[in-house]
Amino acid sequence: MPEPEIKWKRGELAEACGVNSETLRFYEKAGLLNPERGPNGYRLYGVNDAKRIRLAQRAIGVGFSLLDVKAWFEGDSKKMEDALVRVGTKITELERLRKSLRKKLKKV
Repeated sequence: MPEPEIKWKRGELAEACGVNSETLRFYEKAGLLNPERGPNGYRLYGVNDAKRIRLAQRAIGVGFSLLDVKAWFEGDSKKMEDALVRVGTKITELERLRKSLRKKLKKV
């Protein structure tokens, strides 16, 4: 028998994901989250919502926009392919930076 899915209220999910409740409200208004409603009317979020929040946070942290993330969630393969190219370029740039810093550190 499968285990029931975990459901969080907004504050619980925010704490679990390391964001504040306002961020969740913002993501919901932007269309990134679509919580279900419990019998008491409270918004309830599941594991997939937590995964979406964490992906959005990582993506925003490296320079992608909420519109980019929303397009990925909507299955826009062109936007995802473009993002993969950007990520590859960013990785190459970071590796070059690491190499340069290591060289400078050896000179110190």
